[in-house]
Amino acid sequence: MSLSQQIFRDTPSRFFAVLTWRYGRLYIDALDKIESIQRHRHGVGLTRPELIQVCEDIICNGIDDIELPEELDEEQSRITAPEMLRQMLQSEWLEEPKRSDYQRVYYLDSRAELLLECLRRMAYPEQVNFTDKLHLVCSRIMDKDAFDKHPLADLEACTDNLRYGLQELRSMQQGMASLTQRQLRSDSIKENLAVLYDDFSENIGQRAYKSLIALDIPVRIPLAREQLNQIHGNPTIIAKMELELKKRHPELTDKEVATRVQTALSDTSNMLDSVEPQAEAVDRRAADFARRSFARFRYLQEVSSGRRAEVRELFETVNERYMECKINALPEDLELPSLKIPAVSLLAGIDSLFKPRTIRAKGEPVPLEDFYDDDDSFYALEEMSNNINSSLTTLRANRFFQDLDVGPDGLESKDIPTDLDQWMLNTVGLLLHSDTLESEYEVDTPRDESTHDILPEPDLVDDILLDQFTIQPKAR
Repeated sequence: MSLSQQIFRDTPSRFFAVLTWRYGRLYIDALDKIESIQRHRHGVGLTRPELIQVCEDIICNGIDDIELPEELDEEQSRITAPEMLRQMLQSEWLEEPKRSDYQRVYYLDSRAELLLECLRRMAYPEQVNFTDKLHLVCSRIMDKDAFDKHPLADLEACTDNLRYGLQELRSMQQGMASLTQRQLRSDSIKENLAVLYDDFSENIGQRAYKSLIALDIPVRIPLAREQLNQIHGNPTIIAKMELELKKRHPELTDKEVATRVQTALSDTSNMLDSVEPQAEAVDRRAADFARRSFARFRYLQEVSSGRRAEVRELFETVNERYMECKINALPEDLELPSLKIPAVSLLAGIDSLFKPRTIRAKGEPVPLEDFYDDDDSFYALEEMSNNINSSLTTLRANRFFQDLDVGPDGLESKDIPTDLDQWMLNTVGLLLHSDTLESEYEVDTPRDESTHDILPEPDLVDDILLDQFTIQPKAR
């Protein structure tokens, strides 16, 4: 008998129809609350006023989240607590046993409790785990003494363990896929780090995926498959399996017994062949998760800087206009919004993002003069020292920013102290590195405001004219 015939033989169709109705969410929440109350009643049922109150609470709290068809008017779309209770009784989610005292007491049906438990496991899945089921299968098949006394029982144990092991592999793959989607939906580096280290690394990587790698499936599965083929071709073991099955089911004929034994061996072989492709799928999913994590981090690092709005506008515009267009098929005139950032290297060319190596002609080394004196060495060291001291690096700009001791309100250009060593060169370094990710500050200038047609007068600082700007600590 098929699965559907077994289910609908004693269970009415309206029992499942409640979950697919337009108020299915409300019914699930109401039944979940009823089951929770009944669990703590120690066999005492719920009265009708209690059930009505439960339904009213669920309707008040969840009716706003229900999406109803537009053609329904307000009278048709309104649901009441007595209607919910009546529908539960008609669909046999609730039962009302007859009592001698004529009291109306209701109990949740046992089939409803089983279905609610399945729905809870779907809503709150267990953490991804990888047990030693597949390890037990390989060890049992490779053990030459395992299929001696009770070969059919050993084969059934291997089949059950294979089934659970494949379910765990699929659970790992689904868990990685859901984490990948969560990471793509997150908008901050903090959320991405939480998905990577709290969810993936701790719950999947260290426990499940690490155990899968330690199992060494590419080596163990082919050996187990070869040993299973030898068992399949051993007439002594096959005869023992048929004799064992005949003892369990005396009503079966010899032909049916032989068919069932061959079917059990075939099922075990097929599931064993499915282990390695499923493990490879998990590996591909893990590699895809790592690749997408890296790409997401790089993207968030770019759009989380002080120019986040401009860069995000660029990506959104490209996604909207050229959604299914390859990079080498972009038009000559992209019509992208103007960016107020120092440089853009992503769309440097429309042919390809790959820049081939530049072929350079092989040069000949120019020999140094054989004669040199101490003055030449002193001059080279002095020139190197001057170049190092005058180099404008981000580290030097951050050090100068720390020396300025900028307060929370910022420091305007006219208030820059001129008594510091090389203040002018350091100020140029501040402006040069203000848009880098490594800088500890940010610079606001009227040039960033597109509404200003006329720029304000520059500030006079130590006989030097400086455009107006304000130095502020970068928000962390």
